[in-house]
Amino acid sequence: MPKPELYVIYTGNKGRKPDIISLSQEFFDGADIDIKAKVIYESDKDNIINEYIVFCKVFNEQIKEHGMTKQAVTETIRICKDRNILKQYLSSKEVEVVTIILIRVPKA
Repeated sequence: MPKPELYVIYTGNKGRKPDIISLSQEFFDGADIDIKAKVIYESDKDNIINEYIVFCKVFNEQIKEHGMTKQAVTETIRICKDRNILKQYLSSKEVEVVTIILIRVPKA
């Protein structure tokens, strides 16, 4: 049977964050279980996970500038497509991405 591997994708700035976290300490108040996960941060690698992390960082910047609005979402998509971040996916699924993100925004 294959040995499972757990990963956490962190979209903030790495700073002094660890490369491995203890899930029992982080989420289960130190319960007597030993579950560890490798933490994946932004890197120089050209892969889909890194592109997702960059997308999240751009989105966080746009939320700071525009609030949680449609403008923040559409600007994030525009910036990412210009930077070739998730470009193919965002070009073909832009309406769905906007809808999925905005469905979480409380209506005023």
